Amino acid sequence: MRPADGSRARASPGASPGLPSGRAGPRPDGGRRSLQVTLLVLLAGVLLVVVGAGRPWAGLEAAVSVPDLGSTRVGATHLTGNDLAPLSGLALLGLALVVGIAVSRGRGRWLVGIVLLALAVTLLVQAGTAAGRARSEAERRARQGQVVGVPAGGDLRVTRPQAGPLLALAGGALLVLAGTETLRRGKSWPALGAAFRAPPDRPPSRPDAGEPPWEGD
Repeated sequence: MRPADGSRARASPGASPGLPSGRAGPRPDGGRRSLQVTLLVLLAGVLLVVVGAGRPWAGLEAAVSVPDLGSTRVGATHLTGNDLAPLSGLALLGLALVVGIAVSRGRGRWLVGIVLLALAVTLLVQAGTAAGRARSEAERRARQGQVVGVPAGGDLRVTRPQAGPLLALAGGALLVLAGTETLRRGKSWPALGAAFRAPPDRPPSRPDAGEPPWEGD
């Protein structure tokens, strides 16, 4: 049945069949942003673990008691997180997983996410265990003469700085987030090179635009 004015309904130029006029289809920008944020979180997590693992986790001071003179310090040093566990080495494996994200596609990124999540949990366990036994391990090594700068015997004073363990644990938590997001949305991510390219400009949709005024002259 024709409209009352006898004119035929005409689809607007550029309208996609099957989609309401003026309504855009699904945008791929969500996967692109998710990939960008995940990569930044992964790199930040690796950096925090490496920095935290290189800081002192246990400070050692050795002193000897001299009659009539009191106590005299004879040596001082510290143990880092890397002295207690291979934290930096584990964290740097996360950089290899960036390559895994680059070369994998679709379901293959699920495997990368599983490996990244397992690495993050291992880092958290190692960092937590090392922080918990930092004092006892430092004392044991000092008593056995295994710490350079602190002679065996004498009075030992052990301190436990908190900045290093906290940084390492925060980095491990960020890696957990990166692994979880890779499992959750990695299948929909674009290629790694497309993640940091500007998306093409889209012309604004004009559902009711008629013919240009110069046509038909």
